[in-house]
Amino acid sequence: MNTTSQDVTATDARMLAARRAGQVTSSYYQTITRALVAAALIVFAIGTTAMAESSPDKAVAAVAAAKQGLWVANGTNVLEFSPGQLNGGLNLNVPPKLIISDAFGAPQGVQFDASGNLWVIDGGTTSTGGKTAPALDEFTPAQLANLKKVPNPTPNVEITSASFVFIQQGVFDSAGNFWVTDNGNNTVDVFSKKQLALTATIDPSVTISSDDPFTGPLGIVFQPSSGNLFVANNGTTTIFAFKKTNLATNAPLGSGDVTLVPDVELSDDGHNSIQAPWALIFDLAGSLWSSNANTPFTLVKFTSGQLTSTGSPTPAVTVSPFNVKKGKNTNPSLNAPNGIAFDNIGNLAAINSATPFSISKFVPMQLTTGGKLKPKTFIIGGNTTLNAPAGDVFGGFFTK
Repeated sequence: MNTTSQDVTATDARMLAARRAGQVTSSYYQTITRALVAAALIVFAIGTTAMAESSPDKAVAAVAAAKQGLWVANGTNVLEFSPGQLNGGLNLNVPPKLIISDAFGAPQGVQFDASGNLWVIDGGTTSTGGKTAPALDEFTPAQLANLKKVPNPTPNVEITSASFVFIQQGVFDSAGNFWVTDNGNNTVDVFSKKQLALTATIDPSVTISSDDPFTGPLGIVFQPSSGNLFVANNGTTTIFAFKKTNLATNAPLGSGDVTLVPDVELSDDGHNSIQAPWALIFDLAGSLWSSNANTPFTLVKFTSGQLTSTGSPTPAVTVSPFNVKKGKNTNPSLNAPNGIAFDNIGNLAAINSATPFSISKFVPMQLTTGGKLKPKTFIIGGNTTLNAPAGDVFGGFFTK
Protein backbone atom coordinates (compact mmCIF):
# COMPACT_ATOMS: atom_id res chain seq x y z
CA MET A 1 0.00 0.00 0.00
CA ASN A 2 1.41 3.37 -1.01
CA THR A 3 -0.09 5.88 1.46
CA THR A 4 0.86 9.55 1.28
CA SER A 5 0.18 12.48 3.57
CA GLN A 6 -2.32 13.73 0.96
CA ASP A 7 -4.25 10.46 1.29
CA VAL A 8 -4.53 10.83 5.05
CA THR A 9 -5.45 14.50 4.87
CA ALA A 10 -8.17 13.76 2.30
CA THR A 11 -9.60 11.10 4.59
CA ASP A 12 -9.54 13.59 7.47
CA ALA A 13 -11.30 16.20 5.35
CA ARG A 14 -14.08 13.77 4.40
CA MET A 15 -14.61 12.91 8.06
CA LEU A 16 -14.70 16.58 9.05
CA ALA A 17 -17.23 17.38 6.33
CA ALA A 18 -19.43 14.47 7.37
CA ARG A 19 -19.17 15.40 11.02
CA ARG A 20 -20.21 18.99 10.34
CA ALA A 21 -23.16 17.71 8.34
CA GLY A 22 -24.20 15.52 11.27
CA GLN A 23 -23.56 12.28 9.39
CA VAL A 24 -20.87 10.67 11.55
CA THR A 25 -22.27 7.56 13.21
CA SER A 26 -20.56 5.45 15.85
CA SER A 27 -19.70 2.72 13.34
CA TYR A 28 -18.43 5.25 10.82
CA TYR A 29 -16.33 6.90 13.52
CA GLN A 30 -14.81 3.55 14.48
CA THR A 31 -14.11 2.63 10.85
CA ILE A 32 -12.49 5.93 10.01
CA THR A 33 -10.45 5.86 13.21
CA ARG A 34 -9.01 2.45 12.31
CA ALA A 35 -8.14 3.76 8.87
CA LEU A 36 -6.50 6.86 10.30
CA VAL A 37 -4.48 4.83 12.80
CA ALA A 38 -3.17 2.55 10.08
CA ALA A 39 -2.42 5.42 7.74
CA ALA A 40 -0.75 7.46 10.47
CA LEU A 41 1.57 4.61 11.36
CA ILE A 42 2.52 4.10 7.72
CA VAL A 43 3.19 7.79 7.24
CA PHE A 44 5.31 7.85 10.37
CA ALA A 45 7.25 4.81 9.17
CA ILE A 46 8.27 6.56 5.94
CA GLY A 47 9.35 9.64 7.83
CA THR A 48 6.58 12.10 7.03
CA THR A 49 6.19 14.85 9.65
CA ALA A 50 3.27 17.07 10.52
CA MET A 51 2.76 20.39 12.25
CA ALA A 52 0.94 19.67 15.50
CA GLU A 53 -2.19 21.55 16.51
CA SER A 54 -3.56 22.01 20.02
CA SER A 55 -7.24 22.21 18.98
CA PRO A 56 -9.00 18.88 18.25
CA ASP A 57 -10.92 20.52 15.39
CA LYS A 58 -7.74 21.77 13.70
CA ALA A 59 -6.01 18.49 14.46
CA VAL A 60 -8.37 16.62 12.13
CA ALA A 61 -6.11 17.72 9.29
CA ALA A 62 -2.88 16.65 10.98
CA VAL A 63 -1.16 13.66 9.45
CA ALA A 64 0.64 11.45 11.95
CA ALA A 65 -0.55 11.08 15.53
CA ALA A 66 2.70 9.25 16.13
CA LYS A 67 4.46 12.61 15.96
CA GLN A 68 2.46 14.20 18.79
CA GLY A 69 3.89 14.34 22.27
CA LEU A 70 1.88 14.92 25.44
CA TRP A 71 2.76 18.09 27.34
CA VAL A 72 1.83 18.27 31.03
CA ALA A 73 1.80 21.21 33.45
CA ASN A 74 3.43 19.61 36.45
CA GLY A 75 4.10 21.08 39.88
CA THR A 76 6.92 23.52 39.18
CA ASN A 77 7.81 22.43 35.65
CA VAL A 78 6.42 21.18 32.35
CA LEU A 79 6.88 17.63 31.06
CA GLU A 80 6.72 16.11 27.58
CA PHE A 81 6.07 12.40 27.05
CA SER A 82 7.06 11.05 23.65
CA PRO A 83 4.77 9.23 21.20
CA GLY A 84 6.54 5.95 21.96
CA GLN A 85 6.01 6.35 25.68
CA LEU A 86 2.30 6.89 25.07
CA ASN A 87 2.00 3.54 23.28
CA GLY A 88 3.83 1.34 25.72
CA GLY A 89 1.25 -0.51 27.82
CA LEU A 90 0.54 -0.50 31.56
CA ASN A 91 2.51 0.63 34.61
CA LEU A 92 5.15 2.49 32.61
CA ASN A 93 7.70 4.18 34.84
CA VAL A 94 9.32 6.32 32.15
CA PRO A 95 11.26 9.60 32.32
CA PRO A 96 9.89 12.53 30.31
CA LYS A 97 11.61 15.55 28.83
CA LEU A 98 11.56 18.53 31.20
CA ILE A 99 11.21 22.26 30.87
CA ILE A 100 12.61 23.70 34.07
CA SER A 101 12.31 27.46 34.26
CA ASP A 102 13.08 29.91 37.04
CA ALA A 103 10.01 31.78 35.81
CA PHE A 104 7.59 29.07 36.96
CA GLY A 105 5.71 29.10 40.23
CA ALA A 106 2.91 26.52 39.78
CA PRO A 107 2.15 25.69 36.13
CA GLN A 108 -1.51 24.72 35.72
CA GLY A 109 -2.17 24.60 31.99
CA VAL A 110 -0.48 24.31 28.61
CA GLN A 111 -1.69 25.30 25.15
CA PHE A 112 -0.18 25.66 21.68
CA ASP A 113 -1.01 28.68 19.54
CA ALA A 114 -1.43 28.53 15.76
CA SER A 115 2.30 29.20 15.23
CA GLY A 116 3.36 26.22 17.36
CA ASN A 117 4.43 28.28 20.39
CA LEU A 118 3.78 26.59 23.72
CA TRP A 119 2.04 28.77 26.31
CA VAL A 120 2.32 27.79 29.96
CA ILE A 121 -0.43 29.09 32.24
CA ASP A 122 1.37 29.57 35.53
CA GLY A 123 -0.84 30.11 38.58
CA GLY A 124 2.13 31.39 40.54
CA THR A 125 2.48 31.17 44.30
CA THR A 126 1.28 34.57 45.51
CA SER A 127 -2.22 33.21 46.23
CA THR A 128 -0.67 30.90 48.84
CA GLY A 129 1.77 33.42 50.31
CA GLY A 130 4.65 32.86 47.88
CA LYS A 131 6.56 35.38 45.79
CA THR A 132 6.12 34.13 42.21
CA ALA A 133 3.42 36.07 40.38
CA PRO A 134 0.96 34.33 38.04
CA ALA A 135 1.99 34.62 34.39
CA LEU A 136 1.46 33.48 30.82
CA ASP A 137 4.80 32.19 29.50
CA GLU A 138 5.50 31.53 25.81
CA PHE A 139 8.18 29.16 24.48
CA THR A 140 8.95 29.02 20.76
CA PRO A 141 9.33 25.85 18.67
CA ALA A 142 13.05 26.56 18.45
CA GLN A 143 13.32 26.65 22.24
CA LEU A 144 11.34 23.41 22.55
CA ALA A 145 13.57 21.70 19.98
CA ASN A 146 16.66 22.78 21.93
CA LEU A 147 15.60 21.56 25.37
CA LYS A 148 18.34 18.93 25.46
CA LYS A 149 20.95 21.69 25.40
CA VAL A 150 18.94 24.36 27.23
CA PRO A 151 16.41 22.69 29.57
CA ASN A 152 15.70 25.91 31.47
CA PRO A 153 14.92 28.47 28.77
CA THR A 154 13.79 31.98 29.56
CA PRO A 155 10.25 32.52 28.23
CA ASN A 156 10.25 34.26 24.85
CA VAL A 157 7.25 36.28 26.08
CA GLU A 158 5.91 36.63 29.61
CA ILE A 159 2.56 38.29 30.34
CA THR A 160 1.69 39.32 33.89
CA SER A 161 -1.26 41.31 35.20
CA ALA A 162 -2.19 42.97 38.46
CA SER A 163 -5.62 41.37 38.11
CA PHE A 164 -4.32 37.78 38.18
CA VAL A 165 -5.09 35.75 41.29
CA PHE A 166 -4.73 32.08 40.25
CA ILE A 167 -4.97 31.50 36.51
CA GLN A 168 -5.27 27.87 35.45
CA GLN A 169 -6.57 27.08 31.96
CA GLY A 170 -6.85 28.81 28.60
CA VAL A 171 -7.95 28.46 24.99
CA PHE A 172 -7.14 30.32 21.79
CA ASP A 173 -9.93 31.55 19.56
CA SER A 174 -9.72 31.50 15.75
CA ALA A 175 -8.23 35.03 15.72
CA GLY A 176 -5.38 34.12 18.06
CA ASN A 177 -6.78 35.80 21.16
CA PHE A 178 -6.15 33.94 24.43
CA TRP A 179 -9.07 33.31 26.84
CA VAL A 180 -7.83 32.42 30.33
CA THR A 181 -9.77 31.29 33.40
CA ASP A 182 -8.77 32.87 36.70
CA ASN A 183 -9.93 30.33 39.25
CA GLY A 184 -9.05 32.61 42.14
CA ASN A 185 -10.74 35.71 40.76
CA ASN A 186 -13.86 34.02 39.31
CA THR A 187 -13.32 35.62 35.90
CA VAL A 188 -12.32 34.86 32.34
CA ASP A 189 -9.54 37.15 31.07
CA VAL A 190 -9.12 37.78 27.35
CA PHE A 191 -5.80 38.87 25.86
CA SER A 192 -5.66 39.97 22.24
CA LYS A 193 -3.16 38.48 19.82
CA LYS A 194 -1.41 41.87 19.74
CA GLN A 195 -1.06 41.88 23.54
CA LEU A 196 0.63 38.49 23.44
CA ALA A 197 3.46 39.67 21.21
CA LEU A 198 5.66 41.33 23.83
CA THR A 199 6.61 40.77 27.47
CA ALA A 200 4.57 43.17 29.59
CA THR A 201 2.52 43.69 32.71
CA ILE A 202 -0.89 44.62 31.33
CA ASP A 203 -4.62 44.58 31.94
CA PRO A 204 -6.66 42.03 29.97
CA SER A 205 -8.43 43.40 26.92
CA VAL A 206 -11.62 41.99 28.43
CA THR A 207 -12.38 40.63 31.89
CA ILE A 208 -15.60 38.60 31.96
CA SER A 209 -17.69 37.95 35.04
CA SER A 210 -20.90 35.93 34.97
CA ASP A 211 -24.35 37.19 36.02
CA ASP A 212 -24.84 33.78 37.61
CA PRO A 213 -21.42 34.01 39.26
CA PHE A 214 -18.53 31.82 38.21
CA THR A 215 -17.42 29.54 41.04
CA GLY A 216 -13.82 28.56 40.52
CA PRO A 217 -13.88 28.69 36.69
CA LEU A 218 -11.42 26.23 35.24
CA GLY A 219 -11.92 24.27 32.00
CA ILE A 220 -12.57 26.50 28.99
CA VAL A 221 -13.17 25.61 25.35
CA PHE A 222 -14.82 26.87 22.17
CA GLN A 223 -17.33 24.63 20.39
CA PRO A 224 -15.85 24.14 16.90
CA SER A 225 -19.21 24.05 15.11
CA SER A 226 -20.75 27.18 16.70
CA GLY A 227 -17.99 29.25 18.27
CA ASN A 228 -19.86 29.17 21.58
CA LEU A 229 -17.69 29.33 24.71
CA PHE A 230 -17.99 26.71 27.48
CA VAL A 231 -16.62 27.26 31.00
CA ALA A 232 -16.49 24.68 33.82
CA ASN A 233 -17.25 25.82 37.36
CA ASN A 234 -14.88 23.66 39.36
CA GLY A 235 -16.28 24.92 42.68
CA THR A 236 -19.79 23.66 41.89
CA THR A 237 -21.57 21.16 39.68
CA THR A 238 -22.22 23.34 36.62
CA ILE A 239 -20.89 24.17 33.17
CA PHE A 240 -21.82 27.51 31.55
CA ALA A 241 -22.09 28.24 27.83
CA PHE A 242 -21.97 31.70 26.21
CA LYS A 243 -23.10 32.02 22.61
CA LYS A 244 -20.76 33.48 20.02
CA THR A 245 -23.23 36.32 19.42
CA ASN A 246 -23.34 37.09 23.15
CA LEU A 247 -19.54 37.34 23.25
CA ALA A 248 -19.31 39.46 20.10
CA THR A 249 -22.01 41.88 21.21
CA ASN A 250 -21.29 42.21 24.91
CA ALA A 251 -17.57 41.37 25.28
CA PRO A 252 -15.68 42.69 22.23
CA LEU A 253 -11.93 43.26 22.51
CA GLY A 254 -11.15 46.39 24.47
CA SER A 255 -14.39 46.41 26.46
CA GLY A 256 -12.69 46.01 29.86
CA ASP A 257 -14.81 44.63 32.70
CA VAL A 258 -18.09 43.08 31.54
CA THR A 259 -20.74 40.82 33.07
CA LEU A 260 -22.41 38.27 30.82
CA VAL A 261 -25.53 36.17 31.31
CA PRO A 262 -24.89 32.50 30.46
CA ASP A 263 -26.99 31.31 27.52
CA VAL A 264 -26.92 27.69 28.69
CA GLU A 265 -26.27 26.17 32.12
CA LEU A 266 -25.60 22.45 32.44
CA SER A 267 -26.06 20.96 35.92
CA ASP A 268 -25.48 17.63 37.62
CA ASP A 269 -28.17 15.09 36.77
CA GLY A 270 -28.46 13.83 40.34
CA HIS A 271 -26.19 10.87 39.60
CA ASN A 272 -22.79 12.59 39.80
CA SER A 273 -22.62 13.56 36.13
CA ILE A 274 -20.94 16.91 36.89
CA GLN A 275 -18.82 16.94 40.04
CA ALA A 276 -16.15 19.67 40.36
CA PRO A 277 -15.67 19.74 36.57
CA TRP A 278 -12.03 20.43 35.76
CA ALA A 279 -11.21 20.21 32.05
CA LEU A 280 -13.40 20.65 28.97
CA ILE A 281 -12.62 19.51 25.43
CA PHE A 282 -14.51 18.62 22.26
CA ASP A 283 -13.88 15.38 20.39
CA LEU A 284 -13.77 14.93 16.62
CA ALA A 285 -17.50 14.17 16.50
CA GLY A 286 -18.41 17.45 18.23
CA SER A 287 -19.24 16.04 21.67
CA LEU A 288 -18.10 17.78 24.85
CA TRP A 289 -15.99 15.87 27.38
CA SER A 290 -15.44 16.91 30.99
CA SER A 291 -13.32 15.48 33.81
CA ASN A 292 -14.89 15.19 37.26
CA ALA A 293 -12.21 15.99 39.84
CA ASN A 294 -14.51 14.96 42.70
CA THR A 295 -15.80 11.45 43.31
CA PRO A 296 -16.72 9.29 41.53
CA PHE A 297 -13.72 10.52 39.42
CA THR A 298 -15.23 10.02 35.99
CA LEU A 299 -14.88 11.34 32.46
CA VAL A 300 -18.21 12.22 30.85
CA LYS A 301 -19.37 12.97 27.31
CA PHE A 302 -22.29 15.18 26.30
CA THR A 303 -23.40 15.12 22.66
CA SER A 304 -23.82 18.35 20.73
CA GLY A 305 -27.60 18.02 21.00
CA GLN A 306 -27.36 18.05 24.80
CA LEU A 307 -25.54 21.38 24.80
CA THR A 308 -28.21 23.61 23.29
CA SER A 309 -30.44 24.30 26.30
CA THR A 310 -30.23 24.65 30.07
CA GLY A 311 -30.79 21.39 31.92
CA SER A 312 -29.30 18.38 33.67
CA PRO A 313 -28.51 15.95 30.86
CA THR A 314 -27.41 12.38 31.49
CA PRO A 315 -24.00 11.84 29.87
CA ALA A 316 -24.02 9.88 26.62
CA VAL A 317 -20.84 8.13 27.81
CA THR A 318 -19.28 7.83 31.27
CA VAL A 319 -15.77 6.45 31.78
CA SER A 320 -15.24 5.15 35.31
CA PRO A 321 -12.06 4.16 37.22
CA PHE A 322 -10.52 0.76 36.48
CA ASN A 323 -8.12 -0.80 38.98
CA VAL A 324 -4.79 -1.39 37.26
CA LYS A 325 -2.80 -4.16 38.94
CA LYS A 326 0.88 -3.65 39.77
CA GLY A 327 2.26 -6.58 41.72
CA LYS A 328 0.18 -6.93 44.86
CA ASN A 329 -1.13 -3.38 44.54
CA THR A 330 -3.73 -1.74 42.37
CA ASN A 331 -4.02 1.85 41.21
CA PRO A 332 -7.16 3.47 39.78
CA SER A 333 -7.01 4.54 36.15
CA LEU A 334 -8.88 7.73 37.11
CA ASN A 335 -7.97 9.39 40.38
CA ALA A 336 -9.13 13.01 40.77
CA PRO A 337 -8.68 13.55 37.02
CA ASN A 338 -7.68 17.06 35.98
CA GLY A 339 -6.51 17.71 32.42
CA ILE A 340 -7.87 15.76 29.46
CA ALA A 341 -6.60 16.06 25.90
CA PHE A 342 -7.29 14.48 22.53
CA ASP A 343 -4.60 13.81 19.95
CA ASN A 344 -5.28 14.17 16.24
CA ILE A 345 -6.93 10.75 15.82
CA GLY A 346 -9.06 10.78 18.95
CA ASN A 347 -6.91 9.12 21.62
CA LEU A 348 -7.63 10.68 25.01
CA ALA A 349 -5.07 11.30 27.77
CA ALA A 350 -6.29 11.97 31.32
CA ILE A 351 -4.05 13.41 34.04
CA ASN A 352 -4.61 12.03 37.55
CA SER A 353 -3.89 14.66 40.21
CA ALA A 354 -4.14 12.43 43.30
CA THR A 355 -1.25 10.30 44.52
CA PRO A 356 0.20 8.20 43.11
CA PHE A 357 0.15 10.62 40.18
CA SER A 358 -0.47 9.00 36.81
CA ILE A 359 -1.61 9.36 33.20
CA SER A 360 -4.19 7.14 31.47
CA LYS A 361 -4.60 6.95 27.70
CA PHE A 362 -7.75 5.58 26.07
CA VAL A 363 -8.27 4.86 22.35
CA PRO A 364 -11.29 6.04 20.32
CA MET A 365 -13.15 2.72 20.16
CA GLN A 366 -13.13 2.49 23.98
CA LEU A 367 -14.77 5.90 24.24
CA THR A 368 -17.88 4.94 22.30
CA THR A 369 -19.34 2.88 25.17
CA GLY A 370 -17.56 3.90 28.37
CA GLY A 371 -17.73 1.93 31.62
CA LYS A 372 -14.76 0.81 33.69
CA LEU A 373 -12.18 1.02 30.94
CA LYS A 374 -8.73 -0.54 31.20
CA PRO A 375 -6.42 2.14 29.75
CA LYS A 376 -4.30 1.22 26.74
CA THR A 377 -1.40 3.09 28.34
CA PHE A 378 -0.92 3.78 32.06
CA ILE A 379 2.09 5.90 33.07
CA ILE A 380 2.98 5.86 36.77
CA GLY A 381 6.03 5.77 39.03
CA GLY A 382 8.93 7.82 40.35
CA ASN A 383 10.80 8.08 37.04
CA THR A 384 7.86 9.95 35.53
CA THR A 385 8.62 12.88 37.90
CA LEU A 386 4.87 13.54 37.99
CA ASN A 387 4.25 15.88 40.93
CA ALA A 388 0.94 17.70 41.26
CA PRO A 389 0.18 17.38 37.52
CA ALA A 390 -2.70 19.46 36.21
CA GLY A 391 -3.50 20.42 32.59
CA ASP A 392 -2.25 18.71 29.43
CA VAL A 393 -2.22 19.10 25.67
CA PHE A 394 -1.04 17.09 22.66
CA GLY A 395 1.37 18.92 20.40
CA GLY A 396 4.67 18.90 18.58
CA PHE A 397 7.14 16.19 19.52
CA PHE A 398 10.73 17.39 19.58
CA THR A 399 13.23 14.54 19.40
CA LYS A 400 15.91 14.55 22.09
